[in-house]
Amino acid sequence: MAEGSIKKMQNILKPSGDVPVMGISEFQNWYQHYDYDIPELELPVDEPEKAITDCIDVHLETGMNNIVWSCGRSVVAYHSELERSTRQGTYPMKPILDQICPLRTALDYAQKKDMAILGRLAMNRHYRPNSKPGEAWHGNSSRFAGEHPEYREKGKLSREISHRLCYAIEEVKQERVDILMEIQRLGVGALVLDYCRQMPVLLYHDALVEPYKEKTGIDPREIYSTRPEDYADWFQYRADVLTGFMEKLRREVAAQERELGRDCPIIVRVPDCAPWLMIAYGLDIERWCRDDLVDGLMLSPFPRTIEDVKLYPERHIETAHKYNKYVIGGIGSLNLMRSKGNGNQLENTGFYHDKPVYEKAARQYRAGADAMSIYQTETLARLDYLKSFLVTAGNTGKVIENSEKMSDPDPEVLIRNNSSPWSLGLDWHSCWCHPKMRRGESLSTMIAGNSAL
Repeated sequence: MAEGSIKKMQNILKPSGDVPVMGISEFQNWYQHYDYDIPELELPVDEPEKAITDCIDVHLETGMNNIVWSCGRSVVAYHSELERSTRQGTYPMKPILDQICPLRTALDYAQKKDMAILGRLAMNRHYRPNSKPGEAWHGNSSRFAGEHPEYREKGKLSREISHRLCYAIEEVKQERVDILMEIQRLGVGALVLDYCRQMPVLLYHDALVEPYKEKTGIDPREIYSTRPEDYADWFQYRADVLTGFMEKLRREVAAQERELGRDCPIIVRVPDCAPWLMIAYGLDIERWCRDDLVDGLMLSPFPRTIEDVKLYPERHIETAHKYNKYVIGGIGSLNLMRSKGNGNQLENTGFYHDKPVYEKAARQYRAGADAMSIYQTETLARLDYLKSFLVTAGNTGKVIENSEKMSDPDPEVLIRNNSSPWSLGLDWHSCWCHPKMRRGESLSTMIAGNSAL
């Protein structure tokens, strides 16, 4: 089976140059970021299919023949027959969802265009389940999350963390499995489990803490140390719980593959953080690769925890290839664009420079990445100043050449525009490592409080 993972991936992905390039897209975000009184930027409520086909067409125009299509986070972004699923209820998704199924429309149109559609589900992003009609997050959290406060994660200081549910609870695991299985049935080329929303995936819910206390006699909430090794056993215990979910999913997807008569690879989108941090986040990707629970990794440049903000793509690519798994590199959209309230949103006004983005992509290609993903391409593919990078992204030699030969950016210009060479192309939720922007997770409750690892 492991030897078949790379072949399964190669069979579904379309070439975009030397390697496949895929946009990670949420079609509605273009209208959410740039919804002005400009006809071509307005949501086509009277032609809902146009919102979908336009999104696919702008990808094709930049040479991206693969889209990682958003199927949902807490709520789903397609027409579901599952009793426990909740359809997204916020603008600009709602007026489109009220008329058509975006996923089915995308699959039909992509087939005509010889494009691959992969189905992406955020694995633990529930926003604010208690929000009420009229409040900002209402419509972005599922009934399931709202009706089961007892499933919500707890932080190290025992306060509720409402936007995450606990994977030690069987009903939580099954709710995600049911959605992924339905997405598989609808005909996506692969499943993309997005674990970059949110980390750590598991925290300190009683369903995790109590069995660990019974097993070891240690209350993990009372571990206070600045040394990662002092948390190693607890972090591994949590990661093993999520591995149990991955085992369950692999069995059920494989059984449905046999029923449907077609492959559906499992890809996990994960940060490219230090190995010990991956375990702390619950992401035992080496075991997932070794035990054939996944077919591929999709990396995201995502420094988040202040104890180690370096990126480790080489380590993760080497690990995946050791077990014959496919690796998709990643470029985030941080400071590649601006949204509402940031000046002229359709132009680069000094916050962007090509070279740091080429450098991040080149580093992953040198390490052996088999493909490249780019986040938020429903928007990036429409911005003229990014076209040169996007159309080149699948040409590994040109990417590496540009990373070496392009002139360096002026850091002062970027900093004056709330950007920096380091931040360009990271995930939006990254810790920027700037003295005035010291955000992120930490081992220390003094820094991270209830959200401490």
